[in-house]
Amino acid sequence: MKRKVILMGFVTIIFMIFSFNPSWGITTVKVGVLRLSSTAPFFIGMDKGFFEAEGIKVEPVWFKAAAPIAVAMASGDIDVGATGLTAALYNSVAQGMKITVVADKGREWPGYKLTAIIVDTEQWKAGVRDLKDLKGKRVGITSIGSTFHYILGNLLEKRGMSLSDVKVVPLGSVASMRDTVITHQIESAFLVQPHVTAVEKNQTANVLLWVGDHLPYQIAANFYGEKFSKNRSVAVAFMKGYIRSCRYYYDHALAKKEGPQYQEVINLISKYTEQKPDAIALALPYMDRHGELYAEDIQKQLDWYERNGMVSKKMSSSEIVDLSFWKEAMQQLGK
Repeated sequence: MKRKVILMGFVTIIFMIFSFNPSWGITTVKVGVLRLSSTAPFFIGMDKGFFEAEGIKVEPVWFKAAAPIAVAMASGDIDVGATGLTAALYNSVAQGMKITVVADKGREWPGYKLTAIIVDTEQWKAGVRDLKDLKGKRVGITSIGSTFHYILGNLLEKRGMSLSDVKVVPLGSVASMRDTVITHQIESAFLVQPHVTAVEKNQTANVLLWVGDHLPYQIAANFYGEKFSKNRSVAVAFMKGYIRSCRYYYDHALAKKEGPQYQEVINLISKYTEQKPDAIALALPYMDRHGELYAEDIQKQLDWYERNGMVSKKMSSSEIVDLSFWKEAMQQLGK
């Protein structure tokens, strides 16, 4: 009888150890990300346990540029990618890379001052106030086929112009775009926050327009690799953690710009991006509250890149977009 009691006690202890082991049943997911404010839902989800609550441990793999994320996805070094939607990414899909765009990761949106076209002070003094005033002038972007290139082409078309009406100059980086304008080496360029506020404050450049007020645009997205997509239960669980993180970001950083939870989000972004909190508060990007992809914009992007010779073939968004993971996660979570 005594041995039976001891045995039962031993079994109970073993059961309790496994029942309360936080790592039990956790799946590690490698996510390729940049240290940007638009990565905020991942920062929030990792620190507040939204992913772990769904049985997911996010292992961030940090990158300094968008293009290598697609390469890492193709090689299987990461499971999930989170980056800008560029011609290079779409071309990789056209050439056979198996990825699936699944959720929002940041948009240009009315009322959100994220990206601007700036002009040098001499051009401003000369009366440049409108996109049409840039006809024949140089406009700096990072690279051919970049998100900035796409934005410029679409903004020009809205004004009855085309890319041939300006001189597009690839400059390689955001810092180069800023520096060439403020030193009068180029008439205009794109710039993102917090750099825009800095050049305005220093009176070294002027804002011609804010992109979001003229072009709603799905500038970045999350995408799944082929192998990860096939593990449906894990892929949906990951999406649930991401949606919960997006809701927290939207409710406490976008809908309400004050209070302890707002400051918590700002501090989390600062922790991971190594930017000052005051600078981050100037440039919180818009994201859908539930992380829903602005899906119809993907086809528009594919068509524009193909029409302008930056994507090798005509593609349908159905080849790259799969909202079923998001829909299943939403059904399980509820609104």
